Amino acid sequence: MTDPHLFADPGSTLMGINTSATLDEVLAKIQKDYRELDCLLVTGDLTQDDSAASYQHLKEKLSTIHAPSYWLPGNHDQPHLMKAINPSAMQKQVILDNWQIVLLNTQVEGKTHGYLMETELELLNTCLHQESDKHTLLALHHHLVPINSRWMDQSVLQNPNDLARVITGHDNIRGIIHGHVHQARNYQFYDIPVMATPSTCVQFASESDDFQADTRQPGFRVLDLLPDGQIITSVARVADEPMKVDSRSNGY
Repeated sequence: MTDPHLFADPGSTLMGINTSATLDEVLAKIQKDYRELDCLLVTGDLTQDDSAASYQHLKEKLSTIHAPSYWLPGNHDQPHLMKAINPSAMQKQVILDNWQIVLLNTQVEGKTHGYLMETELELLNTCLHQESDKHTLLALHHHLVPINSRWMDQSVLQNPNDLARVITGHDNIRGIIHGHVHQARNYQFYDIPVMATPSTCVQFASESDDFQADTRQPGFRVLDLLPDGQIITSVARVADEPMKVDSRSNGY
């Protein structure tokens, strides 16, 4: 799941949506329908108000799920607060049987676009070498290539070729998951399946030149990492009917 955009005040809203309440709905569906989890990946933009209290609020909410959660910083986040509030969630590598998940930080402080620093690329290369016998899932916040959305593509990952340089030297990467775009998408990056996950709050309309909210309900993506390296994935949403979003808002 991704993009909770929580506030220190649980009653605060984003585009007319109470993000704390929609996260509660998402967590309730996870508890009801997906009881045997290995972990939760929270792929960035965890809070909206940059406060320690909002990260604490998120930590408390996620504690209702009996599985560890791992956090990635998005362009809205404060990594030093994330680490201070929930250090165990800030792991860079997670081992699950014959799989590893490598969590890469694409945040550029003060900017909306993404960039992979050389330290992140070196970390990835090391993990791929050291666990060459394990299937690998990469997790990051920003999308890797333009998605035909002019306003959103201004904040795409700025150095995808550097990532490609690393991953094309290995044969154990099975998939990539990211947040940021607030919509479910599937595409390929150098023949590797890429999966974008919906937001737990407001969704963004796909392939729109200017900012536009979608009426799809909050949701999350489910990944089944199979022993043979296959990834079975699906998207779950809290309801089927359209969500009412404040159309007078022109963005964040």
